[in-house]
Amino acid sequence: MQSAPLHSTEHQRLATLLNYEVLDTEDERAFNELTELASTICGTPISLISLVDDHRQWFKSKVGLKANETPRSIAFCTHAILQDEVFEVNNALEDPRFFDNPLVTGDPDIRFYAGAPLVAPDGSPIGTLCVIDKEPRKLDASQLRALTILSAQVIGQMELRLHNRRLDRIHREQQTLFATLAHDLRTPFNGILGLSKHLSRKAETLSPARITQLAHGVLSSSLQVYQLLDELLQWSASRYSSKSSHLSIQPLLPLIERSTELYIDTMALKNITFNCNVKSDLSVCADATLTKTIIRNLLANAIKFTPENLSIDISAEPNDSFVEIRVSNNGSLIPEDTRKNLFSQTVASEKGTMGETGNGLGLKLMQEFVETQGGKIWLEQNEPDTNTFCFTLQHPSSTTGIV
Repeated sequence: MQSAPLHSTEHQRLATLLNYEVLDTEDERAFNELTELASTICGTPISLISLVDDHRQWFKSKVGLKANETPRSIAFCTHAILQDEVFEVNNALEDPRFFDNPLVTGDPDIRFYAGAPLVAPDGSPIGTLCVIDKEPRKLDASQLRALTILSAQVIGQMELRLHNRRLDRIHREQQTLFATLAHDLRTPFNGILGLSKHLSRKAETLSPARITQLAHGVLSSSLQVYQLLDELLQWSASRYSSKSSHLSIQPLLPLIERSTELYIDTMALKNITFNCNVKSDLSVCADATLTKTIIRNLLANAIKFTPENLSIDISAEPNDSFVEIRVSNNGSLIPEDTRKNLFSQTVASEKGTMGETGNGLGLKLMQEFVETQGGKIWLEQNEPDTNTFCFTLQHPSSTTGIV
């Protein structure tokens, strides 16, 4: 028996298969009808939609077979996914690759096999639509053509299924996002309206110090509104644009400076010292819009949890093929139970040191923005006295063909 070698793009092939989120799912009528049609057209008692992962072939749909999966090492389909066209074995007993295969010498006693690769839009063959008989035979040209067409229909159903699942997920996210925004926007808007109304009515009788205090309150509330709306717009763009990121080589320091301009007055309100330790000649391969949004969000969180008269630090260092950016504050520490779920789900937002509110959506969104640029984001666990968020962007030396 000869086991098939791995596909030349095995890593990408497996990633594409997993992306469909179809392995170990229930039967679905659309796939069962295609399997039945393949069996009828080809005149075979067995027909399968077989998906090949790293250790098995699993059957999304089957006709004439009880098994749900078989080991990859003995699967005919692992040979079929290496071909560009239908892979046909007319008599397995006479084929040196299969004559002693357990699927030939025992149940289901395969003699004839024909498998059309299921090729995803990115070119990855994730499995086959195959027909099997217990007797030697050969498909004619029309049957081969029909099997090829049906295999394309299987992929079409996979794409439709994935699209519908994504729409369902986006719909659920929308409901959560809009409900949260509707709640969280009321507080800063009420603050803006109340403080502005008070200024308008009492400005002539208020002391300069009180006017300054009210103005700072308006500023703080306005920035909260801005951040919420910015996250909403970025969230929408990341899901509905054809391209989620546009990478180019960018000097990092100007990105940080433009991102922090918005918060200079807010930090002054809490007398926070801001330290930026980033070399002027350090560049990254990044999407400028997404990166500025990430920095703004992390800085806003740092300001929120930094008490008066303390400091916030931003630093960056090249590390192998990446640049690691760190945003640290030595204020109120994030609770341990919250730390565990920061990037895995939407977490309940905590109030800041001056009662600042938030929506609990920012970090999950920032994770998406970092990962779409090929980086990672995490909360440093080995610094018990600070909150330090780290994220990586690609170093220009690790990329080619990007300007």
